[in-house]
Amino acid sequence: MESLRKLNAYIKKYKGKFILGALFLTASNFFLIWIPVFIRRTMDEVEKMGDEYDRAYSSIFEILFSSEAGEILAYNSLLLIGTVAMYGILLFATRQTLIVGSRHVEFDIRNKVLDKLLTLPQRYFESNKSGEIYVRATEDISRVREYFGPVVMYTINTITRAGFIITMMVIINPELTFWALIPLPFLSGFAYWVSGYINKYQTIIQEKYSDIAGTAQEAFTSIRLIKAFNREEYKQKIFEKESESYRVKKLKLDLVESLFHPTLNLLIGVSVVIVIWQGGLMVINDTITVGNIAEFVIYVAYLTWPVASLGYTVNTFQKSLASWKRVDRVLTEPVQIRDVDDEELLNKSVKGSIEFKNVDFRYPGAEEKAINNVSFKIEEGTTAAFVGRTGAGKTTLVNLIPRLFDATSGTVKVDGVDVKKWSTSALRRGIGYVPQETFLFSTTVKENIAFGVENASMKQIESAAEKANVLQNILEFEKKFETIVGERGITLSGGQKQRTAIARALIKDPSIIILDDSLSAVDTKTEDEILSHLRERRAENTTIMISHRISTVKNADIIFYLEDGTIAEKGSHEALLSLEGRYARMYEKQLLEEQLAQI
Repeated sequence: MESLRKLNAYIKKYKGKFILGALFLTASNFFLIWIPVFIRRTMDEVEKMGDEYDRAYSSIFEILFSSEAGEILAYNSLLLIGTVAMYGILLFATRQTLIVGSRHVEFDIRNKVLDKLLTLPQRYFESNKSGEIYVRATEDISRVREYFGPVVMYTINTITRAGFIITMMVIINPELTFWALIPLPFLSGFAYWVSGYINKYQTIIQEKYSDIAGTAQEAFTSIRLIKAFNREEYKQKIFEKESESYRVKKLKLDLVESLFHPTLNLLIGVSVVIVIWQGGLMVINDTITVGNIAEFVIYVAYLTWPVASLGYTVNTFQKSLASWKRVDRVLTEPVQIRDVDDEELLNKSVKGSIEFKNVDFRYPGAEEKAINNVSFKIEEGTTAAFVGRTGAGKTTLVNLIPRLFDATSGTVKVDGVDVKKWSTSALRRGIGYVPQETFLFSTTVKENIAFGVENASMKQIESAAEKANVLQNILEFEKKFETIVGERGITLSGGQKQRTAIARALIKDPSIIILDDSLSAVDTKTEDEILSHLRERRAENTTIMISHRISTVKNADIIFYLEDGTIAEKGSHEALLSLEGRYARMYEKQLLEEQLAQI
């Protein structure tokens, strides 16, 4: 099976630990099988001494504490204690090798999955639910880890212990061994049926769990909106519906799993009854001793866990394999945006010119193009703006510059080089991007601003905050730059979040800065101050702005009006007004709105 082959490949790196663990576990079971032997010897010898005792005795204690009986008991007890101690020590060593090895493998897989997720294009995250991605990177990997730990350990344990025990039982009495093992074929058939059922339902249950996680995550991230619209009950009903569907499917699986152990214990109990019944007949016929019956009962008890773990191992293996298939789908997801190995391009610095040539872009599954045959050129040090109605393709267009998406057709060039030939790290290092949806990490203001620069100094952080006109706000906080902004920046106002995000882009001192409607939450005075700073640096960098406010873009060198993914108009503010077209109508409408607002 291809999936299993891929899974086993992760053992190679730690094969020394797994081999050593297998040897420790085999040795521990070797010592385990001698415990019933010493118990049987002690019982038989004490019984024999009782039969040979030449005088009447008042109790069994008189025999046991006689000098000869005491010597035998002490000798066998020492052997028993030593054997138990060695079994315990080797079992501890087993867990320190096999289980620790499985944790190392889990660590490797988890890092590999995260590395892969970070290389996948934006469209992957837009076409897959965040809850499902989260479950694959956490819950599924934990289940995969159980294959390398419990499954491997219990498989080795079952094979070695059952092999040793059945060998010893056959040596003692083949006939009684046959009677004791009669229930095992029925147990194997039952385990086979259970494993098939679990394999079928486990994948379904994991998919449903992903839906629940996604629903919960969505509710938590939009909690302010839910409360503002008084829709707590509505969201609760949605979650209850998802939970009920999960509960029904999980209970079906739990029912089968809950039947397994009682059935197992029943079959093991039948084995014990058979041993005592058949063994008693053999004792009467002087074929075996009473000590042999005790020895067989203990061996049957020892077989309980290997046989029980057979069912557990099969169940866990099926769960691990189902989870691995989900994880493997992430690891084998095609990396559509591939990096280059050219040393020159890896160290190349972005200067700032941008060119689109006959660029088309269509989202996966969409019928219409989001960008349709767009061509333009922005020179280094130019301020360009994109305006247009919502859904015109403005954000999609600028996302093609740092290769958050790749164009479906056509060419996007930066400094005359196709962005597909750039190293993504070098390309993005030279671009400061402030997305439309402001996202701040749940950490300090300082760490949020310094996010894009390693080992940023406090002077750099303060300078970036000042340029983004957010320094004064930060200094008014009780803990200043050490203030925790809360998840997604929930403790800051909309304007403060936007300006902090702008500071995060400016601290990189990028050659190209992209502001995707990033001034919508600030007042006009603050907007003018931020734009004034950007104009001062116009000769040093290329600025691209997206905005719905004409006041934001009117001083740009060139303005593009987008409609249905195409450039309908372009030119300076004055040139576009003189056309008396779409841009002019948009400008007149906003002027009218401002006049009405002042009345």
